[in-house]
Amino acid sequence: MRKTIKRAAAFAAVLAIALFAGACNIGYVNETTFINRVTETAVKAGVKIEIGYGIRGGILDTEEVYQGSGVIYAQNESGEYFALTNNHVVQAPENMRETYFSVIDCYGNRHTGERVNYSAEDDLAVVKFSVDASIYGEPDLHILPLAEENAPVNETVVSVGAPDGQFNAVTIGKISRYESVTLTEEESSSHVSYPVICHTAVIHGGSSGGMLIDRNLQIVGINYAGASNEETDEFYEGYAVPVENVRAFLKMDS
Repeated sequence: MRKTIKRAAAFAAVLAIALFAGACNIGYVNETTFINRVTETAVKAGVKIEIGYGIRGGILDTEEVYQGSGVIYAQNESGEYFALTNNHVVQAPENMRETYFSVIDCYGNRHTGERVNYSAEDDLAVVKFSVDASIYGEPDLHILPLAEENAPVNETVVSVGAPDGQFNAVTIGKISRYESVTLTEEESSSHVSYPVICHTAVIHGGSSGGMLIDRNLQIVGINYAGASNEETDEFYEGYAVPVENVRAFLKMDS
């Protein structure tokens, strides 16, 4: 599980903002029809990303497993899927080497993954994977579209991810504002400096790279961090890279 990197929120001294690649409470809501659409459609675009790392040099006798979330946004003519996630989810820790890279779909099927694009400035990465039909058959995986522009403040949003190794965790909230946030500790794989989405859909460790979607089931952001009370660890708010920045990243690396 990815180590938690504490962050400082300028608006409240008791809050710490952390990279959420490692637990999250599922939110229960009364909007049954909307949530049914999410679970029937959007969840099938969600993936869990799991990477094993061993120590460089010498005999490999230990392995650490890091885990985050992702969302399928494209498929090419060869049938390969492409998922958005965070750079800090797929970036190898210092002095460690990758031992395996898996993308796990919503049914629990495990596929070999590969990082193909990445940016620390956006804390975004693209992961490519293929499905072996001889093993899994033709999977009912979905592809979610990117919204054309940033969602407005007060928009209802849903987070879907894999907090603390759970899968298909769905939470609902609203966009509070757009604001820049600052890490409490430097992290070379994540240093987003522009205003990001601040929202109330509960996320926690392991939610990094997960989708933030609107009522049209379009991707409006990619979760990468969250703030919690340092004393109680109670969730305060989440942070996501806005879709316009996601689009710029994909265009830059296309």
